Amino acid sequence: MYQKYTLGFIRCPETNQVLLLNREKSPWMGRWNGVGGKLDADETPLQCIIRETLEETGLNVDSYIDRGVLLWNVDGEDKGGVHLFTADISRQQLEKYPTPIRYCHEGVLDWKNLDWVLHEENTGVVDNIKIMFRDVFDAQSQAVFTSKYSNNFLISFVYYPQGQLIK
Repeated sequence: MYQKYTLGFIRCPETNQVLLLNREKSPWMGRWNGVGGKLDADETPLQCIIRETLEETGLNVDSYIDRGVLLWNVDGEDKGGVHLFTADISRQQLEKYPTPIRYCHEGVLDWKNLDWVLHEENTGVVDNIKIMFRDVFDAQSQAVFTSKYSNNFLISFVYYPQGQLIK
């Protein structure tokens, strides 16, 4: 399933932390999200997430795993989606990348504990990301995550592990 954007999450299982970007522009301005961006012509999704990660963080992460796609529907209109990727790094790699840091114009990067990210009272993380984190680190490449929004509120989030999307 082709999408023209990528979204990646770098995690350190040893410290239970994930690198997040507090976005300075729309979409999700002021909220914590992963890194990623738009595919260039003749670029694969994997090539894109590696390039975007380097551009947005300065990190050369070549261990990304394809975790499927995230699709959006906003006020009844299909808005496309993103190819999802995750990468695990060691504690030593994490310690060589101190945060918070503003590496580029996209926003501020910071290592966040997954318990903090997933806390029910945390409204600073993109809402569908909080739900997706329950499954994305174990998802396979055929997985489909769907988000439906109405009037800027998330009204539905469904995970299809085998990619079976029911309209």
